[in-house]
Amino acid sequence: MKRILTICFAALILSLTIIHTPVWADRSPSLDMPLNTVAGKSFSLADFKGKVLVINFWATWCPPCLDEIPELIQFQKEFAKRGVQVIGIDFMEKPNKERLASFIEKHDINYPIVFGKSKKMLNFAKGLGGVFGLPVTKFLDRRGNIVSSHVGGITAKQLRSYIGPILHGQ
Repeated sequence: MKRILTICFAALILSLTIIHTPVWADRSPSLDMPLNTVAGKSFSLADFKGKVLVINFWATWCPPCLDEIPELIQFQKEFAKRGVQVIGIDFMEKPNKERLASFIEKHDINYPIVFGKSKKMLNFAKGLGGVFGLPVTKFLDRRGNIVSSHVGGITAKQLRSYIGPILHGQ
């Protein structure tokens, strides 16, 4: 009898926890982390609430990362009006604002590029499920939930295939 009461009590506590847990309780700590862009702006992913986010982790020394930049540029042009925002995260290299600014200008990158100290960027990546190679692209829905990830270079066609269900599901 004591065992049955213990199980019932545990089930009651669990059900109350589930019922009273706020919707945002499990959201990533990365949503609120302040990020700095090469353009000198500061924001957090939470500032984009209501938008679908495409978070691309890349580095200037990574050949597949460089190959996907024109695809990301085209995708941003095509989907910006539909509430989609690409954000590039300069990852696994020393932050150098001047060098990155020159790189962005040379490649006509039309989406924000975030940079920062390696430890901060690693913590940011961990909050989004981790990054274990480059490039990696994470897709967040309008509520800030990670919907999917793509490891390796990505094309505009692949970006559309990830974004389509997110846009149509909301």
